[in-house]
Amino acid sequence: MANRAITGGRRQNKHKVKGNIMKQLLALICGAILIVAYAQAQTDTTSSPTTSSPATSSMTSPATTSMTNTGSSRSNSGTVTDYTPGAAITIDPGTGKPVRFVIGEKVQVVGPDGKVIANADVKKNARVHVRLVQEGGRTVVDQINVEELK
Repeated sequence: MANRAITGGRRQNKHKVKGNIMKQLLALICGAILIVAYAQAQTDTTSSPTTSSPATSSMTSPATTSMTNTGSSRSNSGTVTDYTPGAAITIDPGTGKPVRFVIGEKVQVVGPDGKVIANADVKKNARVHVRLVQEGGRTVVDQINVEELK
């Protein structure tokens, strides 16, 4: 009779250990999936709406929708919500969350016809396409293509 009690207890311990291992394995798999999903999201796009001055940040928050990456330069499209020639441009990529970019020292502004236009010709509510490059360790706009003048 004592043997049965001991044997029954061992069987319960085996099931507990097996159950604990399954729980740990499930938690490990879920954690791995979460890490992969997070890493993939970080390489596709990043978004952190913040505000700062042009002197402290080169690009305050990249857009979440229409950003493309081509080698050493990136680009973004949207509607101009604010523009200070030579300082910064803020565009709304269609998300309702405007994104602010610092203007580079040698920015080129191109009109809808492909010709270079004056910096002051970029107006609020104009559709633009900006090209971003690294300049002195920071990301800045080096070209603004005005797709549609308002």
